[in-house]
Amino acid sequence: MKAARVLGLMGCLLLLAGAANAGTTIIKNTLDYTANGDFDEPWFLPPDEVADHSPYHRGMLEDWGWTHKLRNYIPSDALGILSAYLTINAWDVDANDPEGPEIDIVHANSIQLGTLEDTGGRQWKTTRFELPREVLADLWADGEVYIFIDIDNEWDWVGHRVTLGSATLTVEYEVSGAGTPSRLTVHRFWSPALSSHFYTADEKEKQDLIDKHAKEWTYEGVAFHALPAGFEPNSAPVYRFWSKPLNTHFYTISERERDKLVDQFAYTWAYEGEVFWAHAPGKQPADTIPVYRFWSDVLQRHFYTTDEATKDKMILENSDVWIYERIAWYAYE
Repeated sequence: MKAARVLGLMGCLLLLAGAANAGTTIIKNTLDYTANGDFDEPWFLPPDEVADHSPYHRGMLEDWGWTHKLRNYIPSDALGILSAYLTINAWDVDANDPEGPEIDIVHANSIQLGTLEDTGGRQWKTTRFELPREVLADLWADGEVYIFIDIDNEWDWVGHRVTLGSATLTVEYEVSGAGTPSRLTVHRFWSPALSSHFYTADEKEKQDLIDKHAKEWTYEGVAFHALPAGFEPNSAPVYRFWSKPLNTHFYTISERERDKLVDQFAYTWAYEGEVFWAHAPGKQPADTIPVYRFWSDVLQRHFYTTDEATKDKMILENSDVWIYERIAWYAYE
């Protein structure tokens, strides 16, 4: 049995006292190749690397670990942690090999969680591990947890190896309902009269459109989830403009684009301010999704979507109407 690097346990009590408006908030922290620079060595598989090549395809003498840091993402009104689980996406785990099973043991701090499941050959599979109460106590006290994987623990002549693609820690916090939410729901509306979409994270604005302007605006549901101001590192405000001549709204996370419209095109675009926060391309966390932006010379308006199928269809089948511009920003599902 090889020694594992572990963090010392810190005892604490989970603060799970009830509250009148108590509820739950789920936070996910995903680490993949984009976080490789945070560790001593880069070992999550990048998309342009071969899965069965070193240094990403690792054996028994190449154990390693990583830290999930949630300190900056904990809801401001959190009362405690109800549950948490870890998922690891792995490739080429031969746990059922009759000539000698591959046993990849996963630890959270000093606690053994279990082993990676057999992938059925050189394929990808995700294994889920529930975090025990001792680890939840540490996570509540420290805001982070250290994961260590002991690769091919039971040495044999077969010499098994494994490649990791990503690891996600999902934590369910009990919240009082009195603090700033960790995520904002961005709602989407459609206006047949204007042939335009409208997005808002303002619950009052959303309800006002539903109650008073249902004839003009049809509620289409949740578009994606964004952030309150300054809640996460590297996040930035998304700015909204309204054009009376074009009868449409425009959204951008770019300060340069905002300033250009304000300084040079104020007669066309009226600045309405910050509407929510998100992540600019190149500064996004691993668990965010892109929001794609299109422009139509024919309709003189923009369109935004997080749906890959919609994006691809517009590029392949509707390029005469819609021009793909770029990723506008990164948000959460």
